Amino acid sequence: MEGASDASLLVPAFSALVESRVFQGQEFHCDVLTAPNHREEFHRRNGFYPSDKPAQTVRELVECYLRDHDRTWNQLGHIIQICDLDGAFVSDDCVREDSSAEGTRYSTTDIVTKNRDALIADRTVNRNGVDALLNVDGFRKKMGRTELMVPYRLFYVSRNLEHAFRGRLDNLDERQKQSGAIRLADRFVRDPALFSKTLESLRRIHGDPATWADSWRYAMQDFHSLERGSNLAFVEPYLEGDLR
Repeated sequence: MEGASDASLLVPAFSALVESRVFQGQEFHCDVLTAPNHREEFHRRNGFYPSDKPAQTVRELVECYLRDHDRTWNQLGHIIQICDLDGAFVSDDCVREDSSAEGTRYSTTDIVTKNRDALIADRTVNRNGVDALLNVDGFRKKMGRTELMVPYRLFYVSRNLEHAFRGRLDNLDERQKQSGAIRLADRFVRDPALFSKTLESLRRIHGDPATWADSWRYAMQDFHSLERGSNLAFVEPYLEGDLR
Protein backbone atom coordinates (compact mmCIF):
# COMPACT_ATOMS: atom_id res chain seq x y z
CA MET A 1 0.00 0.00 0.00
CA GLU A 2 1.12 3.55 -0.63
CA GLY A 3 0.76 5.01 2.86
CA ALA A 4 -0.15 4.70 6.51
CA SER A 5 -3.82 5.62 6.07
CA ASP A 6 -4.28 2.85 3.48
CA ALA A 7 -2.88 0.31 5.94
CA SER A 8 -4.85 1.72 8.88
CA LEU A 9 -8.14 1.33 7.03
CA LEU A 10 -7.77 -1.70 4.76
CA VAL A 11 -5.77 -4.17 6.86
CA PRO A 12 -8.22 -4.31 9.80
CA ALA A 13 -11.26 -4.04 7.51
CA PHE A 14 -10.20 -6.97 5.32
CA SER A 15 -9.10 -8.94 8.39
CA ALA A 16 -12.62 -8.64 9.81
CA LEU A 17 -14.27 -9.41 6.47
CA VAL A 18 -12.16 -12.43 5.43
CA GLU A 19 -11.61 -14.34 8.65
CA SER A 20 -9.93 -17.26 6.86
CA ARG A 21 -6.90 -15.07 6.02
CA VAL A 22 -4.34 -13.11 8.03
CA PHE A 23 -3.72 -9.68 6.50
CA GLN A 24 -0.55 -7.66 7.00
CA GLY A 25 0.29 -4.31 5.42
CA GLN A 26 3.54 -3.12 3.90
CA GLU A 27 3.62 0.62 3.31
CA PHE A 28 5.54 1.83 0.27
CA HIS A 29 5.71 5.42 1.64
CA CYS A 30 5.32 6.64 -1.95
CA ASP A 31 3.86 5.70 -5.33
CA VAL A 32 5.69 2.61 -6.60
CA LEU A 33 4.35 3.19 -10.09
CA THR A 34 6.12 6.56 -10.43
CA ALA A 35 9.16 5.62 -8.31
CA PRO A 36 11.63 5.52 -11.25
CA ASN A 37 11.09 9.28 -11.63
CA HIS A 38 11.75 9.90 -7.91
CA ARG A 39 14.66 7.60 -7.20
CA GLU A 40 16.34 9.57 -4.40
CA GLU A 41 13.09 10.12 -2.50
CA PHE A 42 12.21 6.44 -2.85
CA HIS A 43 15.68 5.45 -1.58
CA ARG A 44 15.35 7.80 1.38
CA ARG A 45 11.98 6.33 2.34
CA ASN A 46 12.61 2.64 1.62
CA GLY A 47 16.38 2.11 1.83
CA PHE A 48 16.95 0.93 -1.74
CA TYR A 49 16.68 2.35 -5.25
CA PRO A 50 13.66 1.37 -7.34
CA SER A 51 14.04 -0.71 -10.47
CA ASP A 52 12.83 0.49 -13.84
CA LYS A 53 10.75 -2.69 -13.76
CA PRO A 54 7.92 -2.19 -11.21
CA ALA A 55 7.59 -5.92 -10.52
CA GLN A 56 11.19 -5.99 -9.32
CA THR A 57 10.53 -3.04 -7.01
CA VAL A 58 7.47 -4.81 -5.59
CA ARG A 59 9.56 -7.96 -5.06
CA GLU A 60 12.17 -5.94 -3.14
CA LEU A 61 9.45 -4.39 -0.97
CA VAL A 62 8.13 -7.86 -0.18
CA GLU A 63 11.66 -8.88 0.80
CA CYS A 64 11.82 -5.84 3.12
CA TYR A 65 8.52 -6.85 4.70
CA LEU A 66 9.71 -10.42 5.28
CA ARG A 67 12.98 -9.26 6.86
CA ASP A 68 11.22 -6.73 9.10
CA HIS A 69 8.70 -9.32 10.32
CA ASP A 70 11.05 -12.31 10.49
CA ARG A 71 9.00 -14.23 7.95
CA THR A 72 9.78 -16.29 4.85
CA TRP A 73 8.27 -16.55 1.38
CA ASN A 74 6.58 -19.86 2.15
CA GLN A 75 4.49 -18.10 4.82
CA LEU A 76 2.85 -15.85 2.20
CA GLY A 77 -0.52 -16.80 0.75
CA HIS A 78 -1.06 -13.92 -1.69
CA ILE A 79 0.50 -10.56 -2.50
CA ILE A 80 -2.05 -7.81 -3.16
CA GLN A 81 -0.90 -4.37 -4.25
CA ILE A 82 -3.25 -1.41 -3.98
CA CYS A 83 -2.59 1.73 -6.01
CA ASP A 84 -4.26 5.10 -6.57
CA LEU A 85 -5.46 5.82 -10.11
CA ASP A 86 -4.62 9.53 -9.81
CA GLY A 87 -6.32 10.23 -13.13
CA ALA A 88 -3.43 8.52 -14.89
CA PHE A 89 -5.49 7.32 -17.86
CA VAL A 90 -7.19 10.55 -18.94
CA SER A 91 -5.68 12.39 -21.88
CA ASP A 92 -2.63 14.56 -21.23
CA ASP A 93 -4.69 17.38 -22.73
CA CYS A 94 -6.65 17.37 -19.46
CA VAL A 95 -3.55 18.37 -17.47
CA ARG A 96 -3.36 22.15 -16.96
CA GLU A 97 -0.52 24.18 -15.48
CA ASP A 98 -1.07 26.85 -12.84
CA SER A 99 2.06 28.36 -11.30
CA SER A 100 0.10 29.31 -8.18
CA ALA A 101 -1.27 25.81 -7.56
CA GLU A 102 -0.45 24.17 -4.22
CA GLY A 103 -0.06 20.48 -4.84
CA THR A 104 -2.09 18.76 -7.55
CA ARG A 105 -5.82 19.44 -7.82
CA TYR A 106 -8.24 16.98 -9.43
CA SER A 107 -11.76 17.34 -10.77
CA THR A 108 -13.87 14.91 -12.78
CA THR A 109 -12.61 16.46 -16.03
CA ASP A 110 -9.12 17.87 -15.46
CA ILE A 111 -5.96 17.99 -13.35
CA VAL A 112 -4.26 21.23 -12.30
CA THR A 113 -0.60 21.25 -11.29
CA LYS A 114 2.29 23.66 -10.88
CA ASN A 115 4.61 21.64 -13.14
CA ARG A 116 2.76 20.11 -16.11
CA ASP A 117 5.82 18.48 -17.70
CA ALA A 118 6.78 16.68 -14.49
CA LEU A 119 3.24 15.40 -13.94
CA ILE A 120 2.93 14.17 -17.52
CA ALA A 121 6.24 12.31 -17.10
CA ASP A 122 4.87 10.67 -13.93
CA ARG A 123 1.63 9.77 -15.69
CA THR A 124 3.52 8.05 -18.50
CA VAL A 125 5.57 5.98 -16.08
CA ASN A 126 2.42 5.22 -14.07
CA ARG A 127 0.54 3.88 -17.09
CA ASN A 128 3.49 1.79 -18.22
CA GLY A 129 3.85 0.42 -14.69
CA VAL A 130 0.20 -0.59 -14.50
CA ASP A 131 0.42 -2.31 -17.89
CA ALA A 132 3.44 -4.28 -16.69
CA LEU A 133 1.97 -5.27 -13.31
CA LEU A 134 -1.36 -6.38 -14.77
CA ASN A 135 0.60 -9.10 -16.57
CA VAL A 136 2.22 -10.37 -13.36
CA ASP A 137 0.36 -13.37 -11.94
CA GLY A 138 2.78 -14.13 -9.12
CA PHE A 139 6.31 -14.03 -7.73
CA ARG A 140 8.55 -17.07 -7.86
CA LYS A 141 11.14 -17.80 -5.19
CA LYS A 142 13.65 -20.62 -4.83
CA MET A 143 13.47 -22.31 -1.42
CA GLY A 144 16.18 -24.95 -1.48
CA ARG A 145 15.23 -27.37 -4.23
CA THR A 146 11.67 -26.11 -4.33
CA GLU A 147 10.37 -23.15 -6.31
CA LEU A 148 7.43 -21.35 -4.73
CA MET A 149 4.93 -19.22 -6.63
CA VAL A 150 3.07 -16.65 -4.54
CA PRO A 151 0.03 -15.28 -6.44
CA TYR A 152 -0.06 -11.52 -7.06
CA ARG A 153 -2.70 -9.08 -8.25
CA LEU A 154 -2.96 -5.28 -8.58
CA PHE A 155 -6.07 -3.44 -7.33
CA TYR A 156 -7.02 0.23 -7.31
CA VAL A 157 -8.88 2.95 -5.48
CA SER A 158 -9.93 5.98 -7.53
CA ARG A 159 -7.91 9.18 -7.15
CA ASN A 160 -6.90 8.10 -3.67
CA LEU A 161 -8.23 6.31 -0.60
CA GLU A 162 -10.06 9.36 0.77
CA HIS A 163 -11.77 10.03 -2.54
CA ALA A 164 -12.96 6.43 -2.84
CA PHE A 165 -14.11 5.73 0.72
CA ARG A 166 -15.04 9.18 2.00
CA GLY A 167 -15.90 11.12 -1.13
CA ARG A 168 -13.29 13.74 -0.26
CA LEU A 169 -12.21 15.94 -3.16
CA ASP A 170 -9.78 18.15 -1.26
CA ASN A 171 -6.13 17.55 -0.44
CA LEU A 172 -5.84 16.30 3.16
CA ASP A 173 -2.68 16.32 5.27
CA GLU A 174 -1.33 13.10 6.77
CA ARG A 175 -2.98 13.69 10.16
CA GLN A 176 -6.40 14.18 8.56
CA LYS A 177 -5.94 11.10 6.35
CA GLN A 178 -4.89 8.93 9.28
CA SER A 179 -7.63 10.04 11.68
CA GLY A 180 -10.31 9.52 9.03
CA ALA A 181 -8.96 6.09 8.13
CA ILE A 182 -8.90 4.95 11.76
CA ARG A 183 -12.50 6.08 12.36
CA LEU A 184 -13.72 4.32 9.23
CA ALA A 185 -11.73 1.16 10.03
CA ASP A 186 -13.40 1.02 13.44
CA ARG A 187 -16.84 1.08 11.77
CA PHE A 188 -15.88 -1.65 9.30
CA VAL A 189 -14.33 -3.89 11.97
CA ARG A 190 -17.51 -3.65 14.04
CA ASP A 191 -19.66 -4.23 10.96
CA PRO A 192 -17.85 -6.26 8.25
CA ALA A 193 -21.08 -6.41 6.23
CA LEU A 194 -20.92 -2.62 5.92
CA PHE A 195 -17.40 -2.90 4.50
CA SER A 196 -18.59 -5.50 1.99
CA LYS A 197 -21.53 -3.30 0.97
CA THR A 198 -19.20 -0.32 0.59
CA LEU A 199 -16.85 -2.26 -1.69
CA GLU A 200 -19.79 -3.42 -3.80
CA SER A 201 -21.07 0.15 -4.05
CA LEU A 202 -17.65 1.40 -5.18
CA ARG A 203 -17.55 -1.36 -7.80
CA ARG A 204 -21.01 -0.55 -9.12
CA ILE A 205 -20.47 3.20 -9.44
CA HIS A 206 -17.21 2.56 -11.29
CA GLY A 207 -18.72 0.85 -14.31
CA ASP A 208 -20.33 -2.14 -12.55
CA PRO A 209 -17.66 -4.50 -13.96
CA ALA A 210 -18.33 -8.23 -13.81
CA THR A 211 -14.67 -9.20 -13.44
CA TRP A 212 -11.37 -7.81 -12.19
CA ALA A 213 -10.09 -7.58 -15.77
CA ASP A 214 -13.23 -5.66 -16.79
CA SER A 215 -12.66 -3.21 -13.93
CA TRP A 216 -9.24 -2.27 -15.26
CA ARG A 217 -10.52 -1.89 -18.82
CA TYR A 218 -13.16 0.51 -17.52
CA ALA A 219 -10.66 2.48 -15.41
CA MET A 220 -8.49 3.09 -18.46
CA GLN A 221 -11.29 4.63 -20.54
CA ASP A 222 -12.41 8.27 -20.87
CA PHE A 223 -12.39 10.17 -17.55
CA HIS A 224 -12.98 7.13 -15.35
CA SER A 225 -9.58 7.27 -13.61
CA LEU A 226 -10.69 10.64 -12.17
CA GLU A 227 -14.04 9.32 -10.95
CA ARG A 228 -14.89 7.82 -7.59
CA GLY A 229 -14.74 4.03 -7.35
CA SER A 230 -12.61 0.96 -6.69
CA ASN A 231 -12.20 -2.68 -7.70
CA LEU A 232 -11.41 -3.89 -4.17
CA ALA A 233 -14.68 -5.85 -4.22
CA PHE A 234 -12.74 -8.44 -6.23
CA VAL A 235 -10.19 -9.06 -3.43
CA GLU A 236 -12.29 -11.54 -1.46
CA PRO A 237 -13.32 -13.71 -4.46
CA TYR A 238 -9.71 -13.64 -5.67
CA LEU A 239 -8.50 -15.00 -2.32
CA GLU A 240 -11.16 -17.68 -2.49
CA GLY A 241 -9.89 -18.85 -5.87
CA ASP A 242 -12.06 -16.87 -8.31
CA LEU A 243 -9.42 -15.68 -10.81
CA ARG A 244 -11.77 -13.84 -13.18
